[in-house]
Amino acid sequence: MDTIKSQKLWKPLLIFIILLITILLTREYFSHKLIENGITLYQTHIYLGIIANVVLIIISYFFMRKNKLLSIAGVKGKKLRKFTLLIFPLIYLVLLNILLLEEINTSHLPLLLIYCISIGFAEEFSIRGSIQSYLIKYLGTSNKSVIWSIFASSIFFGLLHLFKFDKGLYGELSQVFFAAFIGIMFGVLLVITKSIYPLIIIHTLIDFTGKLDTAGYAVKKHISEPTSLENSILIILLVLPCLIYALFIIRKRNLTKV
Repeated sequence: MDTIKSQKLWKPLLIFIILLITILLTREYFSHKLIENGITLYQTHIYLGIIANVVLIIISYFFMRKNKLLSIAGVKGKKLRKFTLLIFPLIYLVLLNILLLEEINTSHLPLLLIYCISIGFAEEFSIRGSIQSYLIKYLGTSNKSVIWSIFASSIFFGLLHLFKFDKGLYGELSQVFFAAFIGIMFGVLLVITKSIYPLIIIHTLIDFTGKLDTAGYAVKKHISEPTSLENSILIILLVLPCLIYALFIIRKRNLTKV
């Protein structure tokens, strides 16, 4: 591939990634500004998150449509396949989140659910639907290329979780691994099942059950209790089965039929 073709290939993806990062940084900027001005109301920050997610959903959809990724991304045109592969992530991750909850707060549950739905659509459309699908389309559908596309987009997804940096160093690193391992599993499942919507539902339920202990509480600026090294290692070990499950699927199934 010559230089000009290469630049044309990567330019749309680079622009999309810059837009994605800009949206996330803008959200964090306004969140910090609200806190600095004494606005820590839970609902206000959730509304801010929903707005940012909706913007990201719209941009991601138009990126997929413009680059003809809607079919590869499982947004339309293909029926759900091998749906039984979705049982493990649904049961394991939802139960894991519930077991890790220190308490369950029933305050503002409808708002929390709307917020988590927006997260599910925003993150699946942007990472799996846009970035992973774009890489698959232009790098090729050989088994090696598909696997590389899945891992590259998932690692990027993991690194995006460093933006908040509200859990301490060890906590942030564990979040990177947590998101990357789940991202790899979701990426493989999208390629196999051909539909992004079940992943959005599972993603929504994961976030919803994981945020039940913070619903309704005022948003704080500073880290009150940084995650310890021991707890960070435990989190990584608990999510490691997701990576193992993904590798098992990769070994047993052909990913070239995208």
